[in-house]
Amino acid sequence: FLHAYDCIRRDSYPDVLQSLALAARALPEPQPRQLLQQLCAQVQGGARPHLAQLLAVRSLFSGSLLALNRLQVDHVRALSQVLFLTPHLPAFVLRHRLRSHVLEIQHLDRALLHLGLGQLSEEELRAACYLRGLNSTHLGQAECRVWLEQWLRLSSELQASEASLLAHSMVLLSLNYSQP
Repeated sequence: FLHAYDCIRRDSYPDVLQSLALAARALPEPQPRQLLQQLCAQVQGGARPHLAQLLAVRSLFSGSLLALNRLQVDHVRALSQVLFLTPHLPAFVLRHRLRSHVLEIQHLDRALLHLGLGQLSEEELRAACYLRGLNSTHLGQAECRVWLEQWLRLSSELQASEASLLAHSMVLLSLNYSQP
Protein backbone atom coordinates (compact mmCIF):
# COMPACT_ATOMS: atom_id res chain seq x y z
CA PHE A 1 0.00 0.00 0.00
CA LEU A 2 2.84 2.39 0.76
CA HIS A 3 4.11 2.02 -2.79
CA ALA A 4 0.64 2.56 -4.27
CA TYR A 5 0.09 5.69 -2.20
CA ASP A 6 3.54 6.95 -3.07
CA CYS A 7 2.74 6.57 -6.78
CA ILE A 8 -0.31 8.78 -6.25
CA ARG A 9 1.82 11.31 -4.39
CA ARG A 10 4.56 11.22 -7.05
CA ASP A 11 2.01 12.01 -9.76
CA SER A 12 1.76 15.51 -8.28
CA TYR A 13 5.55 16.10 -8.15
CA PRO A 14 5.83 17.38 -11.76
CA ASP A 15 2.93 19.78 -11.12
CA VAL A 16 4.63 21.13 -7.99
CA LEU A 17 7.93 21.62 -9.83
CA GLN A 18 6.26 23.25 -12.81
CA SER A 19 4.27 25.60 -10.56
CA LEU A 20 7.42 26.46 -8.64
CA ALA A 21 9.34 27.20 -11.85
CA LEU A 22 6.49 29.39 -13.12
CA ALA A 23 6.26 31.28 -9.84
CA ALA A 24 10.04 31.77 -9.87
CA ARG A 25 9.81 33.64 -13.17
CA ALA A 26 7.50 36.21 -11.57
CA LEU A 27 9.85 37.02 -8.69
CA PRO A 28 11.20 40.59 -8.76
CA GLU A 29 14.73 40.03 -7.37
CA PRO A 30 17.01 38.80 -10.19
CA GLN A 31 19.67 36.89 -8.23
CA PRO A 32 17.38 34.79 -5.98
CA ARG A 33 15.08 34.25 -8.97
CA GLN A 34 18.00 32.84 -10.95
CA LEU A 35 19.04 30.57 -8.08
CA LEU A 36 15.52 29.18 -7.79
CA GLN A 37 15.21 28.70 -11.54
CA GLN A 38 18.53 26.83 -11.56
CA LEU A 39 17.36 24.69 -8.64
CA CYS A 40 14.13 23.78 -10.43
CA ALA A 41 15.97 22.99 -13.67
CA GLN A 42 18.47 20.86 -11.78
CA VAL A 43 15.75 18.80 -10.10
CA GLN A 44 13.75 18.51 -13.32
CA GLY A 45 16.96 17.28 -14.96
CA GLY A 46 17.29 14.42 -12.47
CA ALA A 47 19.79 15.85 -9.98
CA ARG A 48 19.41 16.16 -6.23
CA PRO A 49 19.68 19.59 -4.63
CA HIS A 50 22.15 20.30 -1.85
CA LEU A 51 21.09 21.73 1.48
CA ALA A 52 23.04 24.93 0.76
CA GLN A 53 21.02 25.49 -2.44
CA LEU A 54 17.75 25.22 -0.56
CA LEU A 55 18.91 27.54 2.18
CA ALA A 56 20.14 30.06 -0.42
CA VAL A 57 16.56 30.58 -1.65
CA ARG A 58 14.81 30.40 1.73
CA SER A 59 13.98 34.12 1.83
CA LEU A 60 11.82 33.70 -1.29
CA PHE A 61 9.45 31.38 0.56
CA SER A 62 8.41 33.64 3.42
CA GLY A 63 7.28 37.02 2.20
CA SER A 64 7.05 36.78 -1.56
CA LEU A 65 4.84 35.04 -4.09
CA LEU A 66 6.08 31.69 -2.79
CA ALA A 67 4.71 32.03 0.75
CA LEU A 68 1.94 29.48 1.35
CA ASN A 69 -0.72 32.18 1.65
CA ARG A 70 0.23 33.67 -1.74
CA LEU A 71 0.63 30.58 -3.92
CA GLN A 72 -1.67 30.03 -6.88
CA VAL A 73 -4.57 27.66 -6.19
CA ASP A 74 -3.32 24.94 -8.57
CA HIS A 75 0.07 25.09 -6.87
CA VAL A 76 -1.54 24.67 -3.43
CA ARG A 77 -3.62 21.75 -4.72
CA ALA A 78 -0.52 19.97 -6.02
CA LEU A 79 1.31 20.51 -2.72
CA SER A 80 -1.75 19.24 -0.84
CA GLN A 81 -1.59 15.99 -2.78
CA VAL A 82 2.05 15.56 -1.75
CA LEU A 83 0.85 15.60 1.87
CA PHE A 84 -2.15 13.35 1.06
CA LEU A 85 -4.57 16.20 1.79
CA THR A 86 -7.82 16.49 -0.13
CA PRO A 87 -7.23 19.05 -2.90
CA HIS A 88 -10.95 19.66 -3.51
CA LEU A 89 -11.55 22.38 -0.95
CA PRO A 90 -11.66 26.17 -1.13
CA ALA A 91 -8.24 27.78 -1.49
CA PHE A 92 -8.20 29.38 1.97
CA VAL A 93 -8.95 26.02 3.59
CA LEU A 94 -6.27 24.28 1.52
CA ARG A 95 -3.68 26.88 2.49
CA HIS A 96 -4.59 26.62 6.18
CA ARG A 97 -4.47 22.79 6.17
CA LEU A 98 -1.22 22.74 4.23
CA ARG A 99 0.45 25.18 6.62
CA SER A 100 -0.89 23.28 9.63
CA HIS A 101 0.41 19.93 8.38
CA VAL A 102 3.83 21.30 7.41
CA LEU A 103 4.25 22.98 10.80
CA GLU A 104 3.21 19.75 12.52
CA ILE A 105 5.95 17.91 10.61
CA GLN A 106 8.40 20.61 11.65
CA HIS A 107 7.42 20.11 15.31
CA LEU A 108 7.93 16.36 14.87
CA ASP A 109 11.34 17.13 13.36
CA ARG A 110 12.36 19.10 16.42
CA ALA A 111 11.24 16.27 18.69
CA LEU A 112 13.13 13.79 16.53
CA LEU A 113 16.29 15.90 16.74
CA HIS A 114 15.93 16.00 20.51
CA LEU A 115 15.40 12.24 20.70
CA GLY A 116 18.16 11.42 18.22
CA LEU A 117 17.98 9.33 15.07
CA GLY A 118 19.85 6.52 16.78
CA GLN A 119 16.80 5.86 18.93
CA LEU A 120 14.62 4.96 15.94
CA SER A 121 13.97 1.40 14.89
CA GLU A 122 14.25 0.62 11.18
CA GLU A 123 10.46 0.70 10.84
CA GLU A 124 10.24 4.09 12.59
CA LEU A 125 13.05 5.44 10.42
CA ARG A 126 11.23 4.37 7.25
CA ALA A 127 7.94 5.82 8.51
CA ALA A 128 9.64 9.13 9.30
CA CYS A 129 11.05 9.31 5.77
CA TYR A 130 7.72 8.40 4.21
CA LEU A 131 5.88 11.10 6.16
CA ARG A 132 8.34 13.66 4.77
CA GLY A 133 7.90 12.60 1.14
CA LEU A 134 10.44 9.82 0.59
CA ASN A 135 9.32 6.34 -0.40
CA SER A 136 11.76 4.36 1.69
CA THR A 137 10.46 0.88 0.85
CA HIS A 138 13.24 0.28 -1.69
CA LEU A 139 16.05 1.97 0.26
CA GLY A 140 18.50 0.60 2.76
CA GLN A 141 18.50 1.77 6.34
CA ALA A 142 21.71 3.78 5.81
CA GLU A 143 20.21 5.63 2.82
CA CYS A 144 17.10 6.44 4.84
CA ARG A 145 19.20 7.76 7.69
CA VAL A 146 21.31 9.98 5.37
CA TRP A 147 18.18 11.41 3.72
CA LEU A 148 16.43 12.02 7.04
CA GLU A 149 19.52 13.71 8.50
CA GLN A 150 19.55 16.11 5.54
CA TRP A 151 15.83 16.78 5.98
CA LEU A 152 16.23 17.45 9.70
CA ARG A 153 19.12 19.86 9.08
CA LEU A 154 16.92 21.80 6.68
CA SER A 155 13.88 21.73 8.93
CA SER A 156 15.86 22.91 11.96
CA GLU A 157 17.17 25.91 9.98
CA LEU A 158 13.74 27.12 8.84
CA GLN A 159 11.30 29.37 10.65
CA ALA A 160 7.53 28.83 10.67
CA SER A 161 7.23 31.67 8.14
CA GLU A 162 9.28 29.54 5.71
CA ALA A 163 6.86 26.59 5.83
CA SER A 164 6.41 26.85 2.08
CA LEU A 165 10.05 25.87 1.50
CA LEU A 166 9.63 22.86 3.77
CA ALA A 167 6.53 21.78 1.82
CA HIS A 168 8.36 22.18 -1.49
CA SER A 169 11.36 20.30 -0.09
CA MET A 170 9.21 17.20 0.22
CA VAL A 171 9.36 17.15 -3.58
CA LEU A 172 12.78 18.70 -4.16
CA LEU A 173 14.64 16.34 -1.83
CA SER A 174 12.82 13.12 -2.63
CA LEU A 175 12.07 13.24 -6.37
CA ASN A 176 15.46 12.00 -7.54
CA TYR A 177 16.55 10.10 -4.44
CA SER A 178 17.43 6.50 -5.34
CA GLN A 179 14.61 5.47 -7.60
CA PRO A 180 13.72 1.74 -7.59
